[in-house]
Amino acid sequence: MTLAALLFGACLSLPAIAAAQDQPPAIAPIDDRIGPFVADARITMPRFKGSATVAESLGVTEDDLPGRGLGLVVGAYFYPVRGRSVALGIGGEYLLRARGSSTIEPTIEDGPDGPTIVTRMTSLSPQVSLNFGRKNGYSYLTGGLGFGSFTTELDDSPVEDAETRPRVLNYGGGARWFTRKRLAFSLDLRFYKMGAQEEAVERPAYPATTMMVFSAGISTR
Repeated sequence: MTLAALLFGACLSLPAIAAAQDQPPAIAPIDDRIGPFVADARITMPRFKGSATVAESLGVTEDDLPGRGLGLVVGAYFYPVRGRSVALGIGGEYLLRARGSSTIEPTIEDGPDGPTIVTRMTSLSPQVSLNFGRKNGYSYLTGGLGFGSFTTELDDSPVEDAETRPRVLNYGGGARWFTRKRLAFSLDLRFYKMGAQEEAVERPAYPATTMMVFSAGISTR
């Protein structure tokens, strides 16, 4: 009786053993956190602010100065602290020379054009950001303090290079949407606060100014 009971129990346990062996392996949870790295390349469109002082030094009016420009900004960012939907980012950005120009219209019909005024701007700075969202789509707030350059000059009479570079504070935000595994579309709206530049030989003084800069482009990770 004992042997029969053992055999009977063994037969009953076989389906349970087989079922346990047929169970699929546990699926690891998907890591949907932001990061850990992203790089940007964006077309940037700054809105330059006019200055009556600069215009007077160039012999033109404030309305003659360029109001908009076009350039390129590139950057790279790491996310050393990543939560489920929030990440801290550190990195750097380089706003390559953004340029805008304006040519004064002729004063008489069919007359020659007046001078062309050119405004140029650059900025290089480290960045710190707070990012909100998930791996394939997130927004961010960012800011950085670095150095840059800003000049407005006549195209045929450029000013001398500055001896020192003014400090540039930038702050704003944006978003990235990954439509492919490693490629995203990005938008960014930033304010750049450019420090004042003192007058020098063959170079007018440039007052402190704050410019709004919109940019759009791609990101990769």
